[in-house]
Order: sequence, then structure tokens, then C-alpha cells
Amino acid sequence: MGELLLIAAYVLPLIMIANLAVSHKRLSPLLALLTIGFVKFSGLWQLCEAAVKRLSFAEASAFDPKSPVHKTAAFLMILGFLLLVGITATDELASEDAASAISLPEALLELVGTGALHLASALLGVGWLIRRRFPDVLRRLCLRKPTLRELGISIAAGIGLWLLSTAAVAIWEQALPADIFQQQTEAPRLYFQAFSGSAITALLLALIPAMSEEIFYRGALQPVFGVLLSSLFFTATHLQYAFTPAVLILFAVSLGFAWLRTRFHTSAAIFAHALYNFLPFLFG
Repeated sequence: MGELLLIAAYVLPLIMIANLAVSHKRLSPLLALLTIGFVKFSGLWQLCEAAVKRLSFAEASAFDPKSPVHKTAAFLMILGFLLLVGITATDELASEDAASAISLPEALLELVGTGALHLASALLGVGWLIRRRFPDVLRRLCLRKPTLRELGISIAAGIGLWLLSTAAVAIWEQALPADIFQQQTEAPRLYFQAFSGSAITALLLALIPAMSEEIFYRGALQPVFGVLLSSLFFTATHLQYAFTPAVLILFAVSLGFAWLRTRFHTSAAIFAHALYNFLPFLFG
């Protein structure tokens, strides 16, 4: 939890300063200082724009190399990728998670803290309290009440993605010796066990990540960076899977949620994600 607080103490003020820079229509010296000067390198962000557009598919990206908010978001994504690669490469997280069972209070604290950081980053990132009123924020994040048809498609997508991932995990299990498979799935299994004690905790694990992650990755990031990069970032931030086949499975599932956001809205992706998270508790 201490690491989350440190991240929030850096990320959230940085996002707010970037939005203030957009509101005041001038680059903030403090923003340049906090990003180690990177927001001032216009050539870098033009290259970033070209890369984002080249990698975009299914939905046109809106990355603007002149926008302090977009440049700050790109800077944080790049910084996040570098930090995540460093953590997974040292196997520190995997060894800690595999050492002992995870207690429910510890898991809940991490779940709520991570969810709050995702939501705050998304809301502040699109300008809530600074550039946009809350109704405009909801429109920017593409959050709205789904129709019955859209809800049915979301449910079908959630079930389909869960069946796809279940089949992929079964193939993965058959392809490896039992001890290696257990080792590779130890961290997510311990996390799952921490929430499997009751229907309420299972619902929390299903709903909190579904809402916070979809609003952040699909609602806030995807319209700016496109389907591929936002899905890659979504996959990379799930550290419990480290370097295992689960990364490919999660990336495929992420593309399914991204399609729902592109075809309908973020709310559709939230419903599908929540169902995808809850089904293992029903049939596990």
C-alpha cells in the first residue's frame, strides 16, 4: 500500500498540473520539472504521434503532440512500462507472492487502493474539476446506461471471453509439467483464494477492477492511444502474471473489452469485465 501512495503522490498532482497547463494554454515550468523536461521535447512527441497512429486499428487515436495532457499520459505510460519490466525481470514480486498465502484484508486494501488510483487518474486525466464538468467527463469517458441489447451483448462477450481463456489455460496446463504450471500460476491463484471465502468478497473482486480498469484503460486511454497500446499497457500492469502464457491470454481478453468500448461504450466493457471476473467463482 505504501508503494501505491507514493505513486499516487507523484501521478495525480502531475496529471492535475498537465490539465491546468491545457486550461491556461501555456506550458507549466513545474510540469516540465516533474517530467524531467520531456514535455518540452516537441520532436519526441511528434515521433510518438506517428507511432501511435501507425499502431492504431479499429479506432482512430486522438493523440496530440501539442497537448500537455497527452504528452504527460504518454510519459507516464513509458515510465510505467520501464518500471514494470524492471520489477518482473528481477522476479521480486513473484517470489514474494509465492512465499505465503495472501490475507483477505491485505488483498482488499490492495484492490481498493489500486482501484482508487485508476479511477482518480481517469477522472482527473480527462479534466474533472479543472477543464470539464462531471456530465462532460462522463461523455468523454463514454459512460452511459446500456440498452437491453447492449447489455445482452456484454453478457455474451463476458461469457465468451471467459470460455476462451478457460480453454487456453487448459491447453497451457496440459503443455507443461504439473509443478511448473503450479509455479507459474501461484500468484494469481493465491489472490483468487483470498477472495473466494464469500459471495460478497467475490463480487468485490469482480466489480472493483472491472469499473476502475475499464474507465481508466478503455475510457480514458484508449481514445487517445488506440486499442493496441492501451491493451498492451493493461496487460503489462497485471504483474501477477509475470512472463507466462497468461500474458497472451490476458492480452486477447483485453482486445475483447476494447472491441466493446469501440463498438458500443465503456459501460459495455465494464459489464463484460465484471462477469468475466465473477464466473471463475461460480465454476471454479
